[in-house]
Amino acid sequence: MVKQNRTIGGVKFRSDRPTTLTYKQLFKWVIWQFPRPQKKGFCGAVHPPTTEDAWIPAIIEVNKERVQVYAHIGKNFQTPETAAEFFDDIK
Repeated sequence: MVKQNRTIGGVKFRSDRPTTLTYKQLFKWVIWQFPRPQKKGFCGAVHPPTTEDAWIPAIIEVNKERVQVYAHIGKNFQTPETAAEFFDDIK
């Protein structure tokens, strides 16, 4: 079975694992960072520039200016805080 990529807010995301994008690729998106270390960066969330979409969990890699977006989980969140809490369950 071939998994299809998902497009949100004009950006294509992998369906089988987190998608790593640069700040430039997410220029029009909101990148919310919570100052809690997680893996290679900080817990956070991203939000597309459209109002109909919700927050998606993300790891913000500040030093590399890139973001690992967890769109593959197929679950969106209404606030950046609840999206960042996703990482509490996968430690």
